[in-house]
Amino acid sequence: MIVISFISILLVSILLVYILLLKKQIHKLSIEVNKMPTKSKYGSRFFVDFREKNLIGLVDELNSMIDKYESENIQIKRAEENLQLSITGLSHDLRTPLTAIDGYVQLLRTTTDVDKKSQYISIIEQSVSKLIEMTNQFYDLTRIDINQKGMNLDKISLSEIVQDNFLNFFDSFEKDGLNIEFAEDTPNITVMADKVLINRVIQNVIQNILRYAYERVNVDYEIKDKMGVLRITNDIKPGSRVSIEKVFDRFYTENQTRTNTESSGLGLYVSKRLIENMNGSMKAELDQQQFSIEIMLPRIGVVG
Repeated sequence: MIVISFISILLVSILLVYILLLKKQIHKLSIEVNKMPTKSKYGSRFFVDFREKNLIGLVDELNSMIDKYESENIQIKRAEENLQLSITGLSHDLRTPLTAIDGYVQLLRTTTDVDKKSQYISIIEQSVSKLIEMTNQFYDLTRIDINQKGMNLDKISLSEIVQDNFLNFFDSFEKDGLNIEFAEDTPNITVMADKVLINRVIQNVIQNILRYAYERVNVDYEIKDKMGVLRITNDIKPGSRVSIEKVFDRFYTENQTRTNTESSGLGLYVSKRLIENMNGSMKAELDQQQFSIEIMLPRIGVVG
């Protein structure tokens, strides 16, 4: 009887100690939870001194929640920084065409010379086109950064959409003395892509060609496993200095000064992001004076 009483008292004592330790640990966790909003950004995590299975499970769940919270905060902060950088960079670039438009509008008002008026109007039109290009790129960029760019993926003939875009710029190529050479026996590769966005990407690449290419441009295609490949290669202008590791950086241009009126430096950056959003990839290579862009998109099949 005495032994049973002793065991009962011992069990009660152990239970009381267990409850006391558990309450103490829960109280400590409650204090830490209240402090977490200000401490989590420094990598703080919850720990327990009392190794109880359910308590450890709770702490693991809390730490997983903190990991997710911190990851989302980092993404939000990065998106905000990217957007701020975009706004700052683009605001500088917009000043050049806006200043040109303002200046030549003033000149139009003061001249009666027909030839000069025609010249001024031509410059204004070029500046307006530049503004439209910049705002389109900035629109794409902001939509990408906040992940609101809807994808309407469909079956598209890669060679047809590329050739259509190049034909639209035929006059510009001729004016710049660029000879466009398409590969013979081009396969009609069908890929999954958003038609509007792939058009924008190809147009951005063409704009890059018009700024920096010299004499000859080659366009060819290839099949790599389940991917359709578009490769565009061109000689670069003598004296050009291309940092191949930076061509996809935001706001990168060959001429890094803010007096550069040729490019906002967003075209290839935006293009790469759009291709990646379509489950593809985009890369650039430089071999001496030959610059090439390679675009890969998921392939459906080969027609014909």
